Amino acid sequence: MSEDPIRKYSDAMGEFNSAYSGVRKLGEITADVSRYLNNKPYKLMVSNVGVGFPAEIAMGGAEYTLNANNWPSAKEIAEALASLHEKRKRVKEIWTSLSPNDKQLVSPPDTHE
Repeated sequence: MSEDPIRKYSDAMGEFNSAYSGVRKLGEITADVSRYLNNKPYKLMVSNVGVGFPAEIAMGGAEYTLNANNWPSAKEIAEALASLHEKRKRVKEIWTSLSPNDKQLVSPPDTHE
């Protein structure tokens, strides 16, 4: 017995949405740091790198602290993007394969293009 096409589509959309959220989170982290580097460098601190910051920053003067353990590497960004592309392609392929009746039962894919 083959897998239910609507379930297959729903699962693929869930995987796509999860991958998209992960890429957005990476974007938010890097955008926040970029804003502080460009506009408020004296209010930005980086933790978990073994570099000391002035006491007035380290003791609460930082508006934003970048936890170096959460900063993505270029490889992590590339992997997240590659996964997103693969999941978007899969969702589109599954959507195309749905019957006209099944397409009336689910929403078309919003792949944020």
